Amino acid sequence: MAFYEKNIITCVEIGTSKICALHGTCDKAGNPVVLGFGQTSPEGSVCKSDITDFHTVTNALEKALGDADQSAGHDFDRKNVYCVMNGAGIFSRQGEGNVIIYDADHKVRQNHIDEAVRKAQSLSLPPDQVHLNSFDSYFLLDSCRIRQNPLGAQANRLDAYLHIISAERNRVEMIRAILKELGFEGDISCVFSGIASAYAALRTDEKKQGVLLIDMGAGVTDYLLVQRDGILASGVLPVGTENVANDLSIGLEIGIEQARRFLNESKLEDYRASGAAFVEFSGTVQNTRRRIPIGSFEKIIELRLRETFSIIREQLETRGLLSKIETGIVFCGGGAAIPAALEALRGVTGMHVRKGETLGVSGAMSGMEIPCRCTALLGLLKFAADVENSTEAESGLRKVGDVLEEFGESFFRKVKDVTKGFKI
Repeated sequence: MAFYEKNIITCVEIGTSKICALHGTCDKAGNPVVLGFGQTSPEGSVCKSDITDFHTVTNALEKALGDADQSAGHDFDRKNVYCVMNGAGIFSRQGEGNVIIYDADHKVRQNHIDEAVRKAQSLSLPPDQVHLNSFDSYFLLDSCRIRQNPLGAQANRLDAYLHIISAERNRVEMIRAILKELGFEGDISCVFSGIASAYAALRTDEKKQGVLLIDMGAGVTDYLLVQRDGILASGVLPVGTENVANDLSIGLEIGIEQARRFLNESKLEDYRASGAAFVEFSGTVQNTRRRIPIGSFEKIIELRLRETFSIIREQLETRGLLSKIETGIVFCGGGAAIPAALEALRGVTGMHVRKGETLGVSGAMSGMEIPCRCTALLGLLKFAADVENSTEAESGLRKVGDVLEEFGESFFRKVKDVTKGFKI
């Protein structure tokens, strides 16, 4: 098969509960296709997406990459790579830039948009942070009329609002060091997990009307609010399914592995369906059994989940953004595999909630039996395919890449003045 000669895209995710790698490419229509997938355990070397043991993570990622090669039936060259970024070291800000239009006809031209965007990008960051991704939020005409594309409109003043995501410099440098250790000497592109998940799971109508995406992983939960294809807000909470499992372990005095299996295998739903009132576990004394009421599990799980979702709701409510969520919430990540989580999210927000499904990706999905747990990684492949297709289509354009280089070219912005197709 000739796919070995195609532009191979390698994507990796270093998470609290799993380290994943996949190889992909694009079909003739430009759609992303998975060629091979590998996954392994970080063995406790990642805590809330923060790497605590360089060598263990490096070895684990080496194995995941090898498994992805084996899955694809080919050892791919390690050139360029895309990596999911997440955790408490991710920050978001709103950049603002404006330009006065002095032309006699007061029409907004491309040079006006370029200047307003450049000013919005010039937001200064602390020295310990680097710019990661930047996307349009919206444009404002004469301080009152919102436009997604103001080109050709008439106004005296144009304001550009960009959603700018940054990351701790040391975390980015560590990820780059690991990937270079594994032989990736080309472009290393880091993408915020919320952006990647949005690429995977959001439908066109949702992005236009207004939707909140929530991705709950093992260590962290991130969110992204999109309306009219622009990002209005994003954030990361240092809480995930591991916190729920830990609450069960402490509150019910069961082993942490037992609690994890109970959550990951959706045991609560099985017991509900069977009509059982108790769950049996091995006791601390040999050959003894404990019977724990199902209601105890339900209460602990609900309390932690409602607390987490309430924080997200409060953060958005404080900024007056809840009214922007017109189509509801898309929920993905490992947390979406817990039925009680969807119920708690509906209860806290009072909104329609659907489980996120990866859209527009085909190929070798073996090993991804629960797709919602791989949303960010598959979305990263879609994002990378978008970048690669646009790079090939536009001669002489700068390829997206080194997050430690200067930010003047804005490498992950929707490309009104740079390329085509980088949309959420």
